[in-house]
Amino acid sequence: MIYEILEEFKKKYEEEGDKLILDNYQLKEGLYVEISSDNDLQYFIAKKQKQDLIFTDLNNNIRKDDENRFKERDYYSVYLNSNKSFYDKKIHSINYLTFFVKLESFVGEDEKKILKRKIIEEHFNAFKDYKKFDKKQEKDTLKAYEQLLYDKNRQKDIEEKYRILTEKLPEIIEKAKELQIKNYIKIFFDEETEKYKKESEVYYAIKIFNDIKYNIVLNHLTYGLSNSNMGLNSKKPYLETKTRKNPIPFYVKKEDAFLLKKFFDWLKYQKYSDLYLKFFMRKQSKNDEAEIVDFDCLPFKESSENKSIKLIKPFILKNHLLIKKEQNLIEDEKIEYLNLLEDKIDDIFYNKQLKNNYYDEVYKKLDKSFANLIYLTRDAMVSYFRKYNNKDFYPIVKKYASRFVIEHIRKNSFYKAGQSLNLKFSILEHIGESVMNIKQMQNEMLQKLENNNYEKLTKDEFFYLCGQVARYLIGQSKAGDKKGDMLEPYLRANNSQKLKKVIEFEYFKYKHSINLHFTKFNNAISLIMAFDEIEKLSDNNNTDNFLVGALSDNIFYIKKENKED
Repeated sequence: MIYEILEEFKKKYEEEGDKLILDNYQLKEGLYVEISSDNDLQYFIAKKQKQDLIFTDLNNNIRKDDENRFKERDYYSVYLNSNKSFYDKKIHSINYLTFFVKLESFVGEDEKKILKRKIIEEHFNAFKDYKKFDKKQEKDTLKAYEQLLYDKNRQKDIEEKYRILTEKLPEIIEKAKELQIKNYIKIFFDEETEKYKKESEVYYAIKIFNDIKYNIVLNHLTYGLSNSNMGLNSKKPYLETKTRKNPIPFYVKKEDAFLLKKFFDWLKYQKYSDLYLKFFMRKQSKNDEAEIVDFDCLPFKESSENKSIKLIKPFILKNHLLIKKEQNLIEDEKIEYLNLLEDKIDDIFYNKQLKNNYYDEVYKKLDKSFANLIYLTRDAMVSYFRKYNNKDFYPIVKKYASRFVIEHIRKNSFYKAGQSLNLKFSILEHIGESVMNIKQMQNEMLQKLENNNYEKLTKDEFFYLCGQVARYLIGQSKAGDKKGDMLEPYLRANNSQKLKKVIEFEYFKYKHSINLHFTKFNNAISLIMAFDEIEKLSDNNNTDNFLVGALSDNIFYIKKENKED
């Protein structure tokens, strides 16, 4: 997987270089200080406002150009992680041109946690020769940088930078306190970005691998254990390959280790959790680092900016139930692109709670039954709408779509429930499956009831008619607000015989409101009670037929002379 990703990322990186990363790179909140060539101080503040980071001067003027300049220097100055600090973990910078610390390192009651001047001095001295890195592999790596490290001008420059920093540090700390800085103090010397980059290369050369002790040299090439999405220490023995003499899971070349570092830097600052090159990736941030938590090959190349994948066959969202909105029939809708179908499913089935809950724990304020439904179905949705694999999509829709209908009914949203049933039937039709012709069923049922036709009901007719009767009986209630949970007794009946009992019970509850000579309704009750087969209401098809009856136009309100309209 890693090399497949790198192959694609490398093409982009070769085109854009570090700009690919820096375009989305984000500075940490805190006080940013630039020490000029004549030792003057210039202050800036990076602070989050909602989701955006605002970079301003002390007069609250936004300084975008300065922010971009600091981004570059910051990127070449920050350590990989706290376990890979250059000298002391309280100092987060990795070259002598910068000094990154948290304000708390200089204030507080715990003397042990206060950053001492001696540590700062040792930190700068360590840059002179890197002698603190005394493992054989580290020494071998540093040989390539001897000319840089022992340059006399560089040695003097380090001493001078240390002198200036310690001279200015008290003033900077007081300014941070005055401005009530809560996070970082980041100090930069005004030098060319290329100098920052060159200094950082020495640090990365010895820190780029997870642990340099695993490094080996083959054919003059250095290989080691990647530090990206990988760890191998005494706390993680399960990552070791026990059958090999060398236990590390896999090796990467030094050049690829650097490229991996760039890739994960790029990944970390992407705005979306789903990312596309030639592959699908899902990332999450953990301990200020990006992790790949899902990965799959795509059938074609795509990008985050263009998700408008055209469907092979246009999808027709048909108004099967003849639902009306503001007295007008909803028109059928043609959908030609996958992302628009995703939006429609998110809106109708999930009430716009799908995409927000694709991953991790479902939003806790949702009802448990609805949240559980998201858990049961979202993997198939991710597979289709993010990875373009519809293998599980259609079976999941067939199995669970009716439960979305019922969820909407329970929330008293009959309109959304009807839309959901329309959507399910349209999806089934899209793959060539037959669905009920609701208008035809309605006309045939009217013929039976109005002509006193006592021919036995089919299974489909029985559940459809039960839904019609249930909705009509609810309409007889004198309650001002007829809520969807009034259908609950019917929905809980697990077979046709129990459903008949519920209808009988509800009929006697409201029979005082029903005209004794209402032949059409009385015939319906007789036909229902005469149905002697035992069929499960929970059967998907039976559930749908009942829901069609409950949600479509009610035949008991249709006058005989207008039945053809």
